[in-house]
Amino acid sequence: MSTTQYLVGGVVFASATLLAIAYRDYSAYCALGDHGLPGNFSGWCTQLRFTRNSRKDTTVPAPYDLATAAAAAGPHSAEAFLPAHLPARDGARPKIPGFTAPQRQVTDMASAAMKERMYGYLEALTRANPALLQYELSTLEGPVPALQLHRDQTRPKHLQRTRGEMAHIHPPDGSTHLSLSLADSRRIIETAWGQRHRLSGTMLGWGYTLVYAPRNENEFQQWKDFVAAAAKYACADIGKVQLVV
Repeated sequence: MSTTQYLVGGVVFASATLLAIAYRDYSAYCALGDHGLPGNFSGWCTQLRFTRNSRKDTTVPAPYDLATAAAAAGPHSAEAFLPAHLPARDGARPKIPGFTAPQRQVTDMASAAMKERMYGYLEALTRANPALLQYELSTLEGPVPALQLHRDQTRPKHLQRTRGEMAHIHPPDGSTHLSLSLADSRRIIETAWGQRHRLSGTMLGWGYTLVYAPRNENEFQQWKDFVAAAAKYACADIGKVQLVV
């Protein structure tokens, strides 16, 4: 066999291998369904382009200088809004595919009953704070409800990129994206309750955090504390958030 034939064979083999890897990745992406991007070839290509602005160190608690990041994030970003005691989450972290978007867990997913309770809590929190919060369709995730700062309120710096949105639940798995203070995001990551988004610190704020789906009653109570912390951070200069049981 000539050198040229060896080269051609090598190129064909490498191309076939890359195509097989790309097809598996594309199939896994489509299996996650629609979200902020369409669950098709166009959406897959878009999230690949986002990779240029993404990071892989999503379970590193604070890959930044806190003082510098806090100054960029605005007032209250270095403050803690979570309860003083936060126990570590039991077990290993769930499996999160490495797509830039969507960020989803494919193990330890919440039950339908649990997700119903989670949505109910967002609605109840909104009803308890009608001048501060609203419960409208997400501006980031498509046709799913989200907890947002009320449209009549001035958005703090950390909610400008999310257009006032501070929390939304992902229907397939029950994981939640929250816009948290840097201090709270760090604690949640350190105790393995969540991780940062791959675009946090670039296209999204450093405090944009994925919280894993609650698996039981204890974790649901912790999840409510996380949502409340996001709401209190968003409203820190506006008013006091009335919590609900």
